Amino acid sequence: MLNRLACIIVLSCFLLGCGGGSSSSEPTEVNASINVSNSVTVVEKASVTITASASPADGTFNWQVISGPTLEGFPQQTNEVTITAPDVKTDSVITLQVDYRAPNDKTASDTVIINVTSENQLPVAVVTQTEPATLPAKYPDTVKLSAKDSTDPDSNGAIVSYQWQQLSGPTLTLSDLTQSEISFTHPLLLQSQTARFSLTLVDDEGGEAGTEFSMTLESTDTPVIAEAGDAQSVVEFDTVTLDASKSVSVSGNYTCVWSQEGSGSVTLSISDPTSCKTTFLAPDVDSSIEAKFKVTVKDPLNLVNDDEVTITINPKALGLLNDSGMESCFSNTALISCNDDTFVAQDGDMGRDSVASYLDKTGTGRVAFDFTKLNEFADELPDTETTFSCVRDNVSGLIWEVKEANTGTLPNTSVREGKNHYTWYLTTDGTAQDGSITGSANTTCPSNLHCGIQSLIDDVNASNFCGGSNWRLPTYMELLSIIDFGRSDGSALLDPVFFPNTPSESFTNHVYYWTTQTSVDGRSLTQAFILDMLTGNDLAYPKNNTAYVRLVRTP
Repeated sequence: MLNRLACIIVLSCFLLGCGGGSSSSEPTEVNASINVSNSVTVVEKASVTITASASPADGTFNWQVISGPTLEGFPQQTNEVTITAPDVKTDSVITLQVDYRAPNDKTASDTVIINVTSENQLPVAVVTQTEPATLPAKYPDTVKLSAKDSTDPDSNGAIVSYQWQQLSGPTLTLSDLTQSEISFTHPLLLQSQTARFSLTLVDDEGGEAGTEFSMTLESTDTPVIAEAGDAQSVVEFDTVTLDASKSVSVSGNYTCVWSQEGSGSVTLSISDPTSCKTTFLAPDVDSSIEAKFKVTVKDPLNLVNDDEVTITINPKALGLLNDSGMESCFSNTALISCNDDTFVAQDGDMGRDSVASYLDKTGTGRVAFDFTKLNEFADELPDTETTFSCVRDNVSGLIWEVKEANTGTLPNTSVREGKNHYTWYLTTDGTAQDGSITGSANTTCPSNLHCGIQSLIDDVNASNFCGGSNWRLPTYMELLSIIDFGRSDGSALLDPVFFPNTPSESFTNHVYYWTTQTSVDGRSLTQAFILDMLTGNDLAYPKNNTAYVRLVRTP
């Protein structure tokens, strides 16, 4: 028992010694805290102040936007901030966070929701008349109404749509009704009328506003106005359109009558003179002429007005040589219409032959060929005459030799018989041209000098044949101009009505005719071009060979 008590006393003394015998205590750590309102509601562009309370005191604050529209002046480092709500198109939410750092470096954070309410200002609609420059407007002025002076009072607002509507007045054809401007043509009116319009605007926030605009449309002194159309410049043989369909009347109905005005150099046939839109065929002309037409327009009230138009008719650029004589058109395999778009620009579809039926010829001839028969003195003969000495080509103006009938046997023939044939021999001022070859006399021609081409030229000029002494060998293009490629009877490609006595192929195994063109293929200049009157082909032919000759002269 005594031993147990002693142990308790000793243990108690030991525990008292372990207490250190000190009465002082250590400081306690304090956590930071901060608090702001949960939410704030503010109208756009208005200001609001938000205060944060924090402990322990004397720490630092930091405000920042963590979501939503941007706020000017952030971040900020005070316990109290004043914000100006941004200009927003729709209601918006901004989340603002404030962080606090206490003097003992403890931190705390809190957030506040700022609800920004959008407040839209409606657009202001303004309508002004901007055209015509001279007022009041009258027929046929273009009238323009503009909404460009309309505004959206919001600082960053915009007008996004326009809608026009005519509320009353005469029927008008308005341009696009959804643009900032509309226009129409002032109508023809017997009495003045008021036109009333409405304009509705919508801004970028869906705000809608409108206005109305009224204007007086003036009456006209001329209730019917004829419009004959613009002056035209056309080419002979064109189909010309006369169009008075732009005439107007108060009633909207009218009739037209066309007539040719003035004496003019040619009387034209209008296809339908009582149609407001009609045509005529431009005639064959040698030089530009003017034709004037008048249209008389009458409405159901017998109110009348007229207008004139001038049509200038110009010669077609057909050139001074004949066309090919080909009046038909072809595909790869068959005869086709000449207006076919697949096989274009064929001889039969363009040039002189394509308008042959409209040509005002001096003489006659197949398709566009135009020849006049002449006697031995170069006097004109009737087209039906069968005895003639030469032929004038009324297109080129050239006069061509007509060969005499074959009556003898070479060399016992007349000078101009068709079957006489010659080597290519030409002189210039008495000097033989390069490559010239004289054929033997009294062989293929009746000449006692030689049977070169120059002997025929000299004999014909010496006789003053057909009123001229300037006969010569034709050029390649001159001879080509009288070939009629449209002839399909298998005979020579020269019209026998005007160029009789062409020799047959069997006589010399060809129907070649010389031209003046020397071939430059090679260096010797020993060949000249011939044209084959059976095929129309050309050929560089040796000058020492013989071919036929048809002389030509320029009047």
